[in-house]
Amino acid sequence: MGLGLNLKVNRLPARTWNWLDMNEASLKQIEAGDEHTVITEGIAKEVTGTEAWQKEFSAIATGMGADMDRLAREANVSPIRIQSAAQSAAQSESQYGSQYGSGSGAFQDNRRAALHFVFGDGKKSFQPVEILVREGEMLTVVMDFTSAPEAGGLAAVQTRFRVQANARLRLIQMQLLGSGYTMLNDMGGRCDTGASAEVIQMFLGGDKTYAGCRTDLSGRESSLNVDVGYLGRDGQHFDMNYVADHWGEKSKSRTRAKGVLSDRAFKLFRGTIDFKAGSVGAEGEETEDVLLMGEDAVNQTIPLILCGEEDVQGSHGATIGRLDDELLFYLCSRGMSRQAANKMITRARLDAVCRRMEDGPATQMVQDYLEEVIGNES
Repeated sequence: MGLGLNLKVNRLPARTWNWLDMNEASLKQIEAGDEHTVITEGIAKEVTGTEAWQKEFSAIATGMGADMDRLAREANVSPIRIQSAAQSAAQSESQYGSQYGSGSGAFQDNRRAALHFVFGDGKKSFQPVEILVREGEMLTVVMDFTSAPEAGGLAAVQTRFRVQANARLRLIQMQLLGSGYTMLNDMGGRCDTGASAEVIQMFLGGDKTYAGCRTDLSGRESSLNVDVGYLGRDGQHFDMNYVADHWGEKSKSRTRAKGVLSDRAFKLFRGTIDFKAGSVGAEGEETEDVLLMGEDAVNQTIPLILCGEEDVQGSHGATIGRLDDELLFYLCSRGMSRQAANKMITRARLDAVCRRMEDGPATQMVQDYLEEVIGNES
């Protein structure tokens, strides 16, 4: 790939002042194409993508933007395809047909699939993933990204999902990479009538993390819930871009981010709710709660609401605070050191996001990682 590609990623849908340097992120000389290991669970066989499949997924926009597709073409790696259990149309109609139009939430399948990514030291890798949840079915997909603790390199993963009518997807991602790694975590999805997608992400490792998620709520009463947890320390850098595009009537979205920053860490969070014309009765909510554990941490947040429809409800907010002196005094007066108190409060904030996973193996993996990097002193 020579000198690699120069990429513009995580573009804000509506630009703000250029001097703020928050409209987008610039990446220089990015290469990807090295081998990596993916251990799979719950994927019985390879899904062969038809021309229709490929056309449908390639049309889904992603949060990091079109330049990630340029990188995908350069890497030229075949996607990992996951789909929920398929039933014939006759079975679906006879068993659930009367319920589809009402969005009753009756699911045919509760399948779990897992992708365990292992990245080697010095590698620059790219992997596309495509997820299809068929009408009326339910699917949980767990993805974790790991390497040796001191390893460095580039890990790029681009995930696209399609949730058909009255289906449900729960997508869990855990970034637990080594201290020298840069992560490009790109995501895009579409939810049809009555469909719901739940995305839970934990960004805990690596050196730099660029993450984006864009979801089209195209169907009536479709919904999206996003929960993001992050831990910034030792100069870590996080650049994020989350967009909920409301097209369907009475569609709903909620994006919540919660994190802790210390030791020269930097975080930029862009959160956009875009009410398109015709999204009558749609509701969107975006909140962020950041705890700054040091004077040298940098936090930037851009909440954005775009309205092309009048009859909608949108709200956004950000809470940025520091450790409460009275709480710290109380804990120290009970025999706890200041360092131990800081660690306990950090763990409590991240545990609040972790509990939303509702997946035992994933929760345990995050807990073990936090135990290793934070500890549990008393």
